[in-house]
Amino acid sequence: MKKEPRTVSIYLRPALQAELETRGDNRNHIIHRDLERLYTLYRLALREVKLTLPEAWFIVDMLNGSLMDANTAGLLWASAEDACALDGLDKKWQVDGKALVKKLKALSHVQALALVDAAERFWQANTGSMEDEDIKKFFGVAIAGD
Repeated sequence: MKKEPRTVSIYLRPALQAELETRGDNRNHIIHRDLERLYTLYRLALREVKLTLPEAWFIVDMLNGSLMDANTAGLLWASAEDACALDGLDKKWQVDGKALVKKLKALSHVQALALVDAAERFWQANTGSMEDEDIKKFFGVAIAGD
């Protein structure tokens, strides 16, 4: 059964409201269009990132419960560096921590945001099972070596 569209209310921070206003008067259309563009960018960016399955698990584990925004996502590599040094996640997931940090440093800002988004969607949908197929679903074709 197809879900019917519904009206929702959201609070817009002044800076975001100003961004919307520069794009026109039809907020509904602008928000739908821009979210569609954003999610398409994330899917395209994930296709460019070549992660192994253990590296994707590392990222999901590292971002569990953390908050990253558009300003901090570019520092994903630094979080990975800390996760190796402080939490031993490289050993837990059997990944080369230094190589992963180097890989994350080389990402574009959009690619880093896409990885953060994929991990957040994983945790949002988590129903208690933690399967490789769950990771593949949210990280899409980004998983290399499959």
